[in-house]
Amino acid sequence: MGKGQLVWSVTAFAFLFLSLASQVHCRSHVNGIRRLSAVNQTELKEKDLIESFPGQPPVSFKQYGGYVPVNEAAGRFFYYYFVEANKSSDTAPLVLWLNGGPGCSSLGGGGLQEQGPFRVHSDGKSLFLNPYAFNNEANMLYLESPAGVGFSYANTPENIFDSNDKKTAEDNYMFLLNWLERFPEYKTKEFYIAGQSYAGHYGPQLAQIILQRNKQTFINLRGLLLGNPSLDRKVETDSENPYMVSHAIIPQKFIDDTLTCGEGPQCSDALWNLDVQKDHVDLYNILAPKCSNETLTSEPNKDATVMVYEPCSESYVRAYLNNETVQKALHVNPTTLTDGWQFCNHTISDQWNEKDRYRTLVPVLHEIMGQGIRIVVYSGDLDLAVPVTGTIQVIKNMNLTVEKVWHRWFSGGDLGGFTEQYKGNFTFATVRGAGHHAAIDQPLRALTIFSSFIRNTPLPIGNFKDVSIIKLN
Repeated sequence: MGKGQLVWSVTAFAFLFLSLASQVHCRSHVNGIRRLSAVNQTELKEKDLIESFPGQPPVSFKQYGGYVPVNEAAGRFFYYYFVEANKSSDTAPLVLWLNGGPGCSSLGGGGLQEQGPFRVHSDGKSLFLNPYAFNNEANMLYLESPAGVGFSYANTPENIFDSNDKKTAEDNYMFLLNWLERFPEYKTKEFYIAGQSYAGHYGPQLAQIILQRNKQTFINLRGLLLGNPSLDRKVETDSENPYMVSHAIIPQKFIDDTLTCGEGPQCSDALWNLDVQKDHVDLYNILAPKCSNETLTSEPNKDATVMVYEPCSESYVRAYLNNETVQKALHVNPTTLTDGWQFCNHTISDQWNEKDRYRTLVPVLHEIMGQGIRIVVYSGDLDLAVPVTGTIQVIKNMNLTVEKVWHRWFSGGDLGGFTEQYKGNFTFATVRGAGHHAAIDQPLRALTIFSSFIRNTPLPIGNFKDVSIIKLN
């Protein structure tokens, strides 16, 4: 993904801070941290209403976007994109979506490239509908986190580049509390956390804080959905070479050479042999073509469909979100951007606390399960970044008791993958033919998993077309 980072303007912070402060008259305290009260939050909500994304087709649901303070003293503000459910938003649950990285955008990833209501055309200016969007099932809240990711920002670099798991979890929690003040109608709804990749850290740690503090401020957390998650980086890294052998990317001899080479040039050659085989392989989907030409088209491709993989979709989204008209419609403060909007802030990723990155999340998952929270983990079987074999080993290390043994599941009349259920409300599922971003590679299968998760029903095990799941209301 593109390199770049936000530059943090004190002037921009002061402008936004004063704008918010003028509308906030009282605060309450939760565990010593200030959060906004409900005073004048209706006005803020109305200002966040997005009339329309530039170039979007007509829709019946409402969309919102704007900034929520997570730490006013430090000047950290998170940007969110919220899209109401395509069916009755009054009865649909609320789902918070988190992309990973760490340091990558949920708006550009989950929102506009994966399972949001729209995809971006090849002209980088117009949008087309995603019939398999997750807002067919739930009210979807996409969060740019931590500060420095996407349109989220802080007023000083030191408030960004010391990012770690604990600080991000606290900020995500404060965002959620403050956002619920702005949208109080969602306070009592069923709430779910979903995400992918490094959200394997973000999601469980946010769930842990919510459960620990629910006596002070109750949030109706019901479940956690994690796609190709990083749960134990050492285990997952150890699975990469065997995964490549099993998929004929490298021979076993190349691994054996690295184990017996000792030191010196011979070892350098052995490691080089491993790395060079991956040069033309997309690590996020080993069978997908790489983007060979990022040039935008003068006119949108009228035959575009979410069912046809587009290797250059990242460049389309980047062009779209760097358009001034788009940023104005989304209520973005452009003075917080100098290098423009980027998919990932690589400075954040590079400086992330290394102990956090390699910390196992298994104890946290057990703690969450112990409080009755459902967990579903799914893995695209073509992902080399977090191989399915590594995730299976992490789950094995959890020492769970199998409740329903490994079996196939179906989606749209076709084999969707395989699944196994465990005691304690834990389910694992593979997504056949998907990589790291299942909703890009297999949108219907991703929606089938999401719908089953939200409805708390088993994945379909019969060879039939589950039209009820994809029917648009």
